[in-house]
Amino acid sequence: MQTVIFAKKNNVELKGDFYKSPRSDATKTIIYFHGGGLIWGLRNDLPEAYRNLFLEAGYHFFAVDYRLAPETKLPGISEDAQDAILWFEANARAEFGVSNAFVLFGRSAGAYLALQLAADATLPNADAVLSFYGYPSIRADWYQTPSAHYAKLPTIPADLKDALVGQGELTEGFIEKRYALYIYCRQTGKWLDEVFGSADAADLDAFCLEEMRDFSFLPPVFIAHSTTDQDVPYSEAEKLAKTTFESELYTVHDLEHDFDKNTEAGLPAYKQALAFLDQFNQE
Repeated sequence: MQTVIFAKKNNVELKGDFYKSPRSDATKTIIYFHGGGLIWGLRNDLPEAYRNLFLEAGYHFFAVDYRLAPETKLPGISEDAQDAILWFEANARAEFGVSNAFVLFGRSAGAYLALQLAADATLPNADAVLSFYGYPSIRADWYQTPSAHYAKLPTIPADLKDALVGQGELTEGFIEKRYALYIYCRQTGKWLDEVFGSADAADLDAFCLEEMRDFSFLPPVFIAHSTTDQDVPYSEAEKLAKTTFESELYTVHDLEHDFDKNTEAGLPAYKQALAFLDQFNQE
């Protein structure tokens, strides 16, 4: 594994961990964005079993940082994700000795970022997107109204939320310290306020994919989602599958949001994702 610094923002280093496939015929890199509601999470959170599956299948793997909310708002987070792509395109051969062809992969909020990047016509083209329980827009009602699921958890008061917000920007958010922030956002319906800040509808346009406007820009998309996801509705996966030009929806039944935290339950989805990618790896 090789760690690089791909950008520096306000004295915060943005890092990426590169894992090279052992196969001599590997030609593409999976660029990975972690989940965590844009509030918590770590670039190295993907279980080793999944990463090894990609490597053994002939894909390199590059897991990258982005700054976290609410200390950094979404425009800055989006800029970090863009910087990761631009850095990789410019430096993949010199730093890693590999082609700069890539596939975008994200889980939950990381999938949101991956979809935004893939639809951005100003960025290098991704060959495909792997969206695990992601969503294409931050305008949806389910993220702007109190969640019945999170209401069942102990209430996070505003003063505790305020105490959990750091004084400076950060790229590593450990679940033990940051998850309560996310619970507060979902219990109150104030996730958008914390992640974006005050904004009118026009301000959100650049961060929301619309079916008729943006979905046609997406490359092939593999979508994995549980029907009983209590965090991101399964309807988000159906919307992507129905309106993207080329996609595959892998449906998981009766499991929670991050169903793949159990590798026994998750491995079939990853193997199917690889089968999906292999369709486009013959070029």
